[in-house]
Amino acid sequence: MTEKNRGNGIEAQIDNVAYEAWFIKQVQASIDDPRPSIPDYEARRLMAEKRELFKRLPDR
Repeated sequence: MTEKNRGNGIEAQIDNVAYEAWFIKQVQASIDDPRPSIPDYEARRLMAEKRELFKRLPDR
């Protein structure tokens, strides 16, 4: 293994550790959120509305 390859592996591991820490923090924030949850069908409906709005926007 070359030094360059070894460095990339360490950077990838650091990225994975950082991502996992970020993800765990996001999940915990969601669990701790005091706002009431909404049913899946309602979330899907809201996202479908947003997608339709974005489709109608002029290209940038």
